[in-house]
Amino acid sequence: MRVFRNLFGCSVLLLLGVTEAMAQSVQSDYDHTFPLAKLQTFSFIQQQRGPQDPLAASPINDRRIHDALSLQLVTNGYSESAQPDFLVGYIVSTKRGLEIQDNRYGWFQRRGNVDVEQVTEGTLIVVFLDAKTQQEVWRGYATGTINPKNLNNDVNKAVTKLVQKFKKNQAGKN
Repeated sequence: MRVFRNLFGCSVLLLLGVTEAMAQSVQSDYDHTFPLAKLQTFSFIQQQRGPQDPLAASPINDRRIHDALSLQLVTNGYSESAQPDFLVGYIVSTKRGLEIQDNRYGWFQRRGNVDVEQVTEGTLIVVFLDAKTQQEVWRGYATGTINPKNLNNDVNKAVTKLVQKFKKNQAGKN
């Protein structure tokens, strides 16, 4: 009976871990001495993409992220300007991983199956620089599983969460 409880507990933890891994995670870090609240106008940095950069291989995704960031910033009250308060840059990293779903049940989990699927995990990193000093003042990370079928929705959701996180940080909240 003790073995059954341990196996059941591990299965529940695995299921929670898989569910959490499927959701987007958003984090940020910023210079607490810099007055983020003064940042109201933005412009994008002209970025050179290296051959290993996933956005170099896919200009469509580069444009998708650029447009989503621009839309969310404007929607949240910021304006694009030739004389910006802050500059916006972004990079993407990807890695292959496995998504494991344990569907076994019964005594010693003899019934059911374990589903293993190969997935791509991605991280979108957005950086805001002070336009005057070129120093990084805010950085946000959105991490989640990339689904090519829902790419527009996933990018828009991640960018929305990142901009909301920036607004919270501007207000002095974590």
